[in-house]
Amino acid sequence: MYLKKTINIILLVTVSFLSGCGGGGVSTKAELKREAGKSIEAMPYNSGYLAATPDSDKSQSKLGFWYLKTGRVDEAIAEFKTALKKEPGDPFSIYYLGLAYLNKEDFEKAIQVWKGYRNKIHPQVEEEIERHLTLIQIARSRKFAVKAIAEEKKLATVKPDPNTVAVCYYQDLSPDKSLRAFQKGLAAMVISDLTKIKSIKVVERIRLQALLEEMRLGQTGLVDSKTAPRLGRLLGAQNIVFGSLALGSIKATTNLASSDKGGVIGSASVSVDKDKFFELPMAIVRETADILGIVLTGDEKQAIGVPHTKIYKALVYFGQALDALDAGKWKEANELFNMAHKEDPGFDLAKEGANTCPGADYPSLNSLSGASGVQLSAKIEAAVSAAQGSQDLVNTSAPEILSGSGYTGADSVGVDVGAIGLGRAGDLTVTPGSSAPVSGVPVSGGNMLPVY
Repeated sequence: MYLKKTINIILLVTVSFLSGCGGGGVSTKAELKREAGKSIEAMPYNSGYLAATPDSDKSQSKLGFWYLKTGRVDEAIAEFKTALKKEPGDPFSIYYLGLAYLNKEDFEKAIQVWKGYRNKIHPQVEEEIERHLTLIQIARSRKFAVKAIAEEKKLATVKPDPNTVAVCYYQDLSPDKSLRAFQKGLAAMVISDLTKIKSIKVVERIRLQALLEEMRLGQTGLVDSKTAPRLGRLLGAQNIVFGSLALGSIKATTNLASSDKGGVIGSASVSVDKDKFFELPMAIVRETADILGIVLTGDEKQAIGVPHTKIYKALVYFGQALDALDAGKWKEANELFNMAHKEDPGFDLAKEGANTCPGADYPSLNSLSGASGVQLSAKIEAAVSAAQGSQDLVNTSAPEILSGSGYTGADSVGVDVGAIGLGRAGDLTVTPGSSAPVSGVPVSGGNMLPVY
């Protein structure tokens, strides 16, 4: 009973605070709802208030949050997009907009939105989203691969994009298979360098891997002149790069196949000493551009000419990390990415791999194929909540976290303290003007998340 009275007192203070921010008597009905512990049901009244005061701090993002948590996903998306027009880069709006797209099973837009997520106040939240972004990309790619195979006859009638390039793994022709690390490592570096050419689009390696597995080529990843055109049609890419690696020095033979023309349209080869292995990616990119008839600009030549790593051992670890990642061995992949980065702290692809690799306790690779956006959204919410909680910022400097954010302790009561950025839902709340949390006072709204 005492707890209920405490909650009601806090709710009443909250409503008074919000009314003092320009709401007047508009929030009276919402206050009655909140006193009854039914904050989410108060959304229609709050939406009326927020809609009537569109210039108030964070009005669109708050309204978007309410819409999302009450199942009005399209309206939530509209509000978050409006919020981001007013404040580009707002972490709260970007995070929940991504979740909204996931709830609509729109993986592409969720990925696009979350690639822009930055959060200086809560870097662990940013890291958690980056790791889950990899999971979403894998899940998206697997769904794409299944659909592409199922609709192969239909895709055969669609003209592939002439400006899109897919890079396959080079076959290791060495007797002892000592160049295995080059297969995926080299492909990843070539893909990275090709993206620096503005006139072409490049297929993501994760998407290529998913399709190779669906075509039952996942173990070897090997593509030849017969399978390359089919792969290109399924990927929607006209140009397919594939080839082989041989010892002596390291010799890379590159072939460019056309899915539209049904065969190889150009070939080239280059040999480098083993200690000059880092020259291979840039040579392959230049050869590919020549075959495609692309004249590289000075800036493009300069960007392509920067080696990813000059340390052979770092490349070996990196290639092994990609193998582990593709096998769903998250822990092993993360360790190998970190080993590659330790060997060469300037190896950005290895650093990126370590920062974005899923954690050991993340969903398994097999579970991703059948996972819906709603299911992934729930898992991500729980993980992000834990990541923000682990920083333990709330217990030491809640006012500093809120400073300049447009959110206050009052905003969160009856909605979600965690969602606005104070702490995990159900853990605590903050009274207006107070720097200390009131422990033991539950926050309504279920497992909603701290992202500010």
